[in-house]
Amino acid sequence: MTAPKARNHQPWDGWWLRYLVTDGLASAAAWAALFWFRKSVIEPRHFGVEVDVAPDANFWVAMVVVPLFWWGVHALMGMYLDVRRRHRGLEVRQVVRAGALGGVVLFFALLLDDVTRTHIDHYQSLAVWMSAHIGLVLLGRWLWTSRVVSKVQSGDWAFATILVGAAEDNNQFLQDLDDTPGRKGWHVLASMSVSELEADLSKLGRWLDDHELDRAVLTTTVSKQEAMLGWIAVLEGKGVEILVVPSSLDYMAGTVRSSNLFGVPLVNLSRVGLSQGMRVLKRFMDILGSTLALAVLSPLLAWVALRVKRDSEGPVFYRQERLGQHGKPFQIIKFRTMVQNAEGLKPQLSSDDDPRITRVGKRLRQLRLDELPQFWNVLKGEMSLVGPRPERAFFADQIVQHSPHFLRLQQVRPGITSWGQVKYGYAENVNEMRQRLRYDIMYLENISLLLDVKILLYTVRTVLRREGK
Repeated sequence: MTAPKARNHQPWDGWWLRYLVTDGLASAAAWAALFWFRKSVIEPRHFGVEVDVAPDANFWVAMVVVPLFWWGVHALMGMYLDVRRRHRGLEVRQVVRAGALGGVVLFFALLLDDVTRTHIDHYQSLAVWMSAHIGLVLLGRWLWTSRVVSKVQSGDWAFATILVGAAEDNNQFLQDLDDTPGRKGWHVLASMSVSELEADLSKLGRWLDDHELDRAVLTTTVSKQEAMLGWIAVLEGKGVEILVVPSSLDYMAGTVRSSNLFGVPLVNLSRVGLSQGMRVLKRFMDILGSTLALAVLSPLLAWVALRVKRDSEGPVFYRQERLGQHGKPFQIIKFRTMVQNAEGLKPQLSSDDDPRITRVGKRLRQLRLDELPQFWNVLKGEMSLVGPRPERAFFADQIVQHSPHFLRLQQVRPGITSWGQVKYGYAENVNEMRQRLRYDIMYLENISLLLDVKILLYTVRTVLRREGK
């Protein structure tokens, strides 16, 4: 496997900041409208006298805290991610949903203890605030999203696309695309036929390493092409959105989401997994967890480093290239547990009785302490606390030859611990890697934050009991 081509800066990359600024201004303006309504209507009605409407200290504090709250809500809903895929219908749904849920939370936190004449005053305050908030936020987002849609449909921000299928089906899709009003929103970079991919599955992976791609359209009936399941795994692992023509749906009916992209009827095969908001929350948990771990375990890290240094010649830490999310290589860091230059020129897997393992290294492996420096990989965004264990390209190539679905694991960040690691343990050869793959695929199909917590607890239990392979 070769390293994927580095992604170039795109003109839409910074557009999330426009939404962020607009949301902040809109939420602050809505809070100011609520403040004015309470001071000019609600409080005079209660006290029977006019009330000074000049902003007080609490008002200015709220003008900072309230936008921060709404930014957090919108971030958890994924409203600042992938602006090219936003559309006006999505804005209406998400703004109304966020406003309703977040508004109730803030109302109970900040407004419920207000002294009012009757409960009707509370309802009116909430109605004024939510109407202003949802209206202003939606107005700003509607304007930005309208510009985004216009840029995509004009071809300025077109989606880079590849067609995969029989040559005649690819040609038919291109003809259908020419008859749609949104054809400029598609930038078809290549058309790969069934015959050439069946001859060399790795061709698709190599092509993806050299090109930036947004979408792949499968134009041939999936159930009639077993090899296409391997192609889907390659595309999923590279983070490419997978769309199929409706006739390709016969083996997965009822499990996919239909789409109509610029007039082209397609079905989205990309598995949802974690929602955008949950991915943001998972990353937040990774940052928080790894930061706390590095701080709390710093004495232990220093003690282990000293033991490694005294035990044998060589560096304290061992770095090795592994494949990360979407196949991008990174340098994983561990405490060194083998003699210096143990591997030589050819990658080798270790076993429990490997003579290359040092005396201290054997103990570190039993307690999994050699993995602790990987919290730094998590903090950098190269890994997650929980996810499939990262493999080296040398062994990944061997696994893919027999189990192409291994590439699906590259949809997510690799982890310090995994379901496969807990249930199966370390692998000593490629066949055992394939056996462990079953558990990692199971994790991918059932991924959730609750499952991550469960795996972390199982990992702690396994380490304390010295169980596992």
